[in-house]
Amino acid sequence: MLYGCRNSYELNMERGEYYYNVGAYESAAIEYTSVVNHYPRDVGMLDEKTIHMLANAHHNLAVIHLKRATQTEDPIKKSSFLEKANAEAKQAYDLYPKDAYKNTWDSIKAITSIPS
Repeated sequence: MLYGCRNSYELNMERGEYYYNVGAYESAAIEYTSVVNHYPRDVGMLDEKTIHMLANAHHNLAVIHLKRATQTEDPIKKSSFLEKANAEAKQAYDLYPKDAYKNTWDSIKAITSIPS
């Protein structure tokens, strides 16, 4: 009964957070990506709650990609993960300019020397 009040993408977010907290980053990324891919790039028609959820999904993907980058020794994979992390962090901040999102994005840019 409790789950009836939430849509499937809110449940994807919850599962993503669970997987993230237990260190299952691949599973978490799948859940967050499901949320991100469901909504259009033009968020003008979305309500504030959905925009916050979408921004959070992008931010969490950025953090996962950053963690993956720091856990690999392969320079090509590291670069790829950092590029993905930067794009996700920028998208999160663009959707909802929250200090935490900006701090993550700034941290990624400092590591990669990517300009704003």
